[in-house]
Amino acid sequence: MSGPLAHELDDLLRRCIQCGLCLPHCATWLATGNEVQSPRGRLLLLDDALAGSAQGRGEPHASFLEAFDLCIGCRACEAACPSGVPYSLLARGRELAAGSRPSPAIPGFMLRRLDDPGVLGLLNPLARAATRLLRLLLGPRWRRNLGPARAARLLGTVPRSPRRDRDLVALLDARTGLSGPWRPPRPQAEPVTPLAFFRGCANRALLPQTSRRLRDLCRAAGFSLVDPADQDCCGALAAHTDRPGRAAHLRRRNREAFATVDPATPILVEAAGCGLELSGYDAAWGERVTDAATLLATAVLPPLATVPLRVVVHDPCHARHGLGILAAPRHLLSRIPGVEVLEADEGEVCCGSGGAWGLLHDELAADLGRRKARMLAATGADLVVTTNPGCLGQIADGLALEAPDLPILPLSDVIWYAAARA
Repeated sequence: MSGPLAHELDDLLRRCIQCGLCLPHCATWLATGNEVQSPRGRLLLLDDALAGSAQGRGEPHASFLEAFDLCIGCRACEAACPSGVPYSLLARGRELAAGSRPSPAIPGFMLRRLDDPGVLGLLNPLARAATRLLRLLLGPRWRRNLGPARAARLLGTVPRSPRRDRDLVALLDARTGLSGPWRPPRPQAEPVTPLAFFRGCANRALLPQTSRRLRDLCRAAGFSLVDPADQDCCGALAAHTDRPGRAAHLRRRNREAFATVDPATPILVEAAGCGLELSGYDAAWGERVTDAATLLATAVLPPLATVPLRVVVHDPCHARHGLGILAAPRHLLSRIPGVEVLEADEGEVCCGSGGAWGLLHDELAADLGRRKARMLAATGADLVVTTNPGCLGQIADGLALEAPDLPILPLSDVIWYAAARA
């Protein structure tokens, strides 16, 4: 590392005053207590690597590679830093560490196909069938009975939501005590605002009914939906697994697909991870990409029932730290009469999903998921909600071990329920 890049990084490193205020926001430091697995420790290693490069010492040493490989990339440190040290420093270290990863918890050829909706579409029924079998053999708390087994964790982290509307209503009725007739929210007769719907890969294949319920809500709020053909994965997983060529290919496909839509039409995104990735395509895309919770928070919603429910929100790092989305999900929930929005300790700390990170570092990810589950359960909430499929699966697995009676759902499903119960 030399030349202008080294000088730029050196200038940025000088901003860090070693105050340590970032440490309690870093998930890997909280889980390990190891200074090397903290933003401050990583920056010291990066500084050392820059000095070593200037002195001709060659490649970074093993501790550098491990420290940066274990960085989730959640950006919580950037949000907490009083000196404005940018995440780009840690991102550069992660790039240098690429290729040093241990063997992943699932085969590499499978990991590289998880951005294919067809592959995920096959995974979905297989995972549901395996879960049903385990419930029959081990009971409803099968995940607790299997403990930390790697295969059980991988199965437990597959994102799920109720497939049938009546199952969603029954789950939340049991929490709220509501009963009686209900009906799905109906489209407005004359929708006035067009939206281009981004399907993504995980939501399309693993949470199709949640996506359909979100579409129902949008139509009931007066939006018309355009669904461009040939759109693909946003490219985030390819970027996370060091496949820049694949990520560029997916970005190109999405640009071509959405080129058929009026450029003034907002692009609606339901997964926070997709929202961050799409916003980074270019400035024009950044202006068009619209988070679903942000949109609905200020939309003219259909009538909503009074729902006596205590809800705690888990903010995906992509939304909270990457896009600065914090108030919108809470405001959206507060529009439901009777809902009490709760806040968990360490709300800014990553749950340990991190796109492909949780698959590459499954033991540490499991620790982080269980820690997050304990924090959420400690609020006394009736329900956890989130807006990203990776977080949904990761936290569901942690809750199954730490608080099996506490469910987690996509945020939009709760809004749909309130509209259906009105």
